[in-house]
Amino acid sequence: MDSSHANGFKGDDLYSHLEGCGHIEVVVRKDLAGLLIKTLDKASTLNAPLIYKLEEKLNLLRTRDSYLIPKLALATPRLVTGFFINSRNVEEVENAIYPELQKILSQIENAKNLPEKFQYIHIRRGDYVTNDFAYGLLGTDHYTRFISKDLPLIVGTDDVSSAASLIEDLKPDLVFSSKNSTAWQAIKMMAMADSLVLANSTLSWWGGFLASNRGKIVYSPSPFYKDDFKNDELLQYKKFTKVNSEFL
Repeated sequence: MDSSHANGFKGDDLYSHLEGCGHIEVVVRKDLAGLLIKTLDKASTLNAPLIYKLEEKLNLLRTRDSYLIPKLALATPRLVTGFFINSRNVEEVENAIYPELQKILSQIENAKNLPEKFQYIHIRRGDYVTNDFAYGLLGTDHYTRFISKDLPLIVGTDDVSSAASLIEDLKPDLVFSSKNSTAWQAIKMMAMADSLVLANSTLSWWGGFLASNRGKIVYSPSPFYKDDFKNDELLQYKKFTKVNSEFL
């Protein structure tokens, strides 16, 4: 793990509670490796053959398709990196993953002023604002159709400033961001919600995974990403309720 390549809530470490997981043997902090990955991330956007050759020479394996397991080379790679999400792989081992996550969440302190019952809406903005052509920004209409007047409404977001107009439209009872909660608390709130509307983000996905395993209703955008109609099934967990995406 590393701090140079973190993409979670600012100042928060999603790896911080994984040491106790029975399926992890060694956790090592390597910030220099993180810096290398970060550099490769930026360089790979150029799609330059020279970068690919460099990765090959250094025996680095970088995923090019975020939905398919990469084919490993004959020689064991020195580093495997890249964005990856595929719900089918989680489903194959969920009987092991779910109890581990439950154990971690039992150690996480609840966010302040959290009501006993509530509905939760997750809004993903941040770098999605500049990459909306790929991921897509979910608008007000995506969320309002699932709001219940019988439950307090909680909004969680990575970027209050970019989501300001949407938050104003939704009129939530509470708003949580990195200023008043951690990433683990965000996941725990989603897991505890009686009704959950996901954003098209991996943090949302895991919150939905936990909530749906508690028998709660989880609404997931479909397609998950704006430009990934054909890969949507790989991003949908079997217990999600798929709803048509309402992109801005």
